[in-house]
Amino acid sequence: MKQINRRELILGGASLMALGGAAAYTKMMRSRPTVRETGPEISAFLPERDLAGLGHPIGEYAKIGDVKLSRLILGGNMIGGWAHARDMRFYDKLVKAYFTDERVFRNFRIAEACGVNTILTNPALMRVINRYWREEGGRIQFISDCGYPGGVVKGAIASVENGASIVYFHGGIADSAAHKKDWKAFRTYLDEARKLGVPVGIGCHSLKTVKFCVEHDCLPDFWMKTVHRVDYPTAHLNEDRKRDPVGLGSCDNRFVDTDRQEVFDYMATRPEPWIAFKVLGAGIEHPRDAFPVAYKGGADFICCGMYDYQLVEDVNIVNDIFAQGLPARARPWRG
Repeated sequence: MKQINRRELILGGASLMALGGAAAYTKMMRSRPTVRETGPEISAFLPERDLAGLGHPIGEYAKIGDVKLSRLILGGNMIGGWAHARDMRFYDKLVKAYFTDERVFRNFRIAEACGVNTILTNPALMRVINRYWREEGGRIQFISDCGYPGGVVKGAIASVENGASIVYFHGGIADSAAHKKDWKAFRTYLDEARKLGVPVGIGCHSLKTVKFCVEHDCLPDFWMKTVHRVDYPTAHLNEDRKRDPVGLGSCDNRFVDTDRQEVFDYMATRPEPWIAFKVLGAGIEHPRDAFPVAYKGGADFICCGMYDYQLVEDVNIVNDIFAQGLPARARPWRG
């Protein structure tokens, strides 16, 4: 039989005491009521019928053409799996795995319960949107970016055939066309898409694209224009242009070519409604900070990707903003 010396006995006793202390701590924690700080905001884990107790449905709406839209619009990038994810290369696969049809339906149900009546996304989601309408009886509206294998005109046609209320020229494609000085691409799209009888917009990341369209009298029914901060440590303001002449979005998470004020100043000159998107810059700002800046700066609508657990909080933020009256806003409301 092995003899245990004094040192081993002390060390062994200490280990047992540590294990005993850990067990006692675990037992104590399990016996205590746990207070979850995030509990009231995690609406996804509560029955939809309880949403009314967490806030009030959004109260602000306006029109583009004859289509009534909530001032906060649900973005569909992360649902579709092309999320704005900076350099986290795993993220697109993660959200594709997460967003089963049933989870997409839950997102839509909560959005509608919160008064958010529109999702803005790509034709790739037409199948799940139509299934939601058909099987769940949902009524959420669909704005399409018309990014489609056959081109944006075919994308507009397919989108309207599948229930889209509004269509617009995909932002990345628009930036490329403007960079190539291809004004005919915009004219053709506007002429053909307007035959479909729905409002027709132009999306872009670069302010130069808006200016190019205005200079060539390619005027849409509304604009989709990015706006977010550029004064954060990882902005890499010149790296995008080194990688790509169009530049935006190829490095880090910057999808603008100017700071916010320059966007606000120019959009103040435009009479068309403006949907601002990517306002959070992939999470560099909280909605409570970014939303007021966008609305005060002149955005008529904000499109924001929101998980189910974020919807209630974001709608409450928007309601609080409008309750204050936005006295600093200079641009007239459009729509």
